[in-house]
Amino acid sequence: MNLEREDKACNAVLQCFYPGAEGGNALSDVLFGEVSPSGRLPITFYRSTEDLPPFEDYGMENRTYRFFKGTPVYPFGHGLTYADVHEEWLDPYTVNLVNRSDVETDYSVLRFTAPPQKRLADFQKTHLGAKESMTVSFCRDADNEI
Repeated sequence: MNLEREDKACNAVLQCFYPGAEGGNALSDVLFGEVSPSGRLPITFYRSTEDLPPFEDYGMENRTYRFFKGTPVYPFGHGLTYADVHEEWLDPYTVNLVNRSDVETDYSVLRFTAPPQKRLADFQKTHLGAKESMTVSFCRDADNEI
């Protein structure tokens, strides 16, 4: 799915993969500002199929967020919210979150391992009130791939 044109022309793209029976109600709550969106992408949206290896190549080189060397339209873990949440990492296991806005929101903090091979190591879902700050700590033994 190529969303490069939409990314340039729109302020946001709201993707509802498989929303279920109440998906329409949930979508309208987000669109009308009843709740702040808080999801994160479980996949990477590439700019073009030309960025990827041939379909017959089953290797992981230049595929998925872990191995892709290009610049995607939307990377794995990308997400927007109506709040203005700022992450300040103090060390690889501790992050200060600051909600700079008057909007409360759920927020997922994603912890990735450092190079040479980036990978999702852990995550925590939080709730931030308007103008609220909090510190989130991850277990130092949680370096297993999710």
